[in-house]
Amino acid sequence: MSDSPADIFQQLNELMKRLMEQGLKEQGDPNRPFAYGFKIVIHDGSTTETPVEGTEPAAEPEVTSSEGTIEPIAEMYTTDDDVTVAVDLPGIEKESIHLSLINGTLTIIAGGNQLTSVEIPTVDADSMQSNYKHGVLEVKFSRGKPIRID
Repeated sequence: MSDSPADIFQQLNELMKRLMEQGLKEQGDPNRPFAYGFKIVIHDGSTTETPVEGTEPAAEPEVTSSEGTIEPIAEMYTTDDDVTVAVDLPGIEKESIHLSLINGTLTIIAGGNQLTSVEIPTVDADSMQSNYKHGVLEVKFSRGKPIRID
């Protein structure tokens, strides 16, 4: 067993994956989508990004914090008929979750300091269904009906 940080994190990741899979087996459907983990993004207030010439500068975030934001891990599952995005949001109140789908990007804002975006394939935006249960948000879209060419 190695003591290097990369190896330790890999071992922790494998342990977490096994625990999650075991927990899902005990909960019922082992094929149910799930996501776990997060990234912590620390923003340095002293640095600024220079916009690319010819583009509009990015809007400043409404709330900046020296502690940064948490970026939940989102997993996408696709079938021939639908697209499902699963995001782990433990401890978040359902009322503080906001979803938007703009130009093929699903953006999820939760609790004011958690933000993640997922590029999704072409879907029927009006078919969106969401479910938040036990700290896991699932957002499901229909891919729409195929167009028949005569």
